[in-house]
Amino acid sequence: MAYKFNLVNCGCGHSFGTSGSRVNYCTKCGSTTNIKNVTGFENAEKLSVAVSTANIPKEISDELIEKIQKKENKHKSSSQNKSSDPFNLMKKATDIDGNLSKLSLDEVLISEGISDTTSEHLIGQAEMQGLLTRVTQNTWNWLS
Repeated sequence: MAYKFNLVNCGCGHSFGTSGSRVNYCTKCGSTTNIKNVTGFENAEKLSVAVSTANIPKEISDELIEKIQKKENKHKSSSQNKSSDPFNLMKKATDIDGNLSKLSLDEVLISEGISDTTSEHLIGQAEMQGLLTRVTQNTWNWLS
């Protein structure tokens, strides 16, 4: 499979990225002879990470990669916590007309794996705070 983006290594030790259609030359020393493709990537974002990682000095690469991974894991866990925020869950269950139904909120709670609260509780809290108004027996509309 031909990849659109390639990680390339020069004999001078510098790594850089190219698209599959360009003539390769080192962006550091300008050489066109000691260049070899290391690996290919499907998108530029993955290539960018690979180029950055390849050009980290060997003396600090393990420590730096570990810190980056910790930061990414922390970011992932905080975005997972955001998805379990009651307000976000209720907005996710709201249809295009701005209506929130008990059934749609139940489905969102199940899909997110949340069992410590109920749709009735969340909707009741939102009603008391003046965020929702009842439209029918099992449907509410957002006021704000």
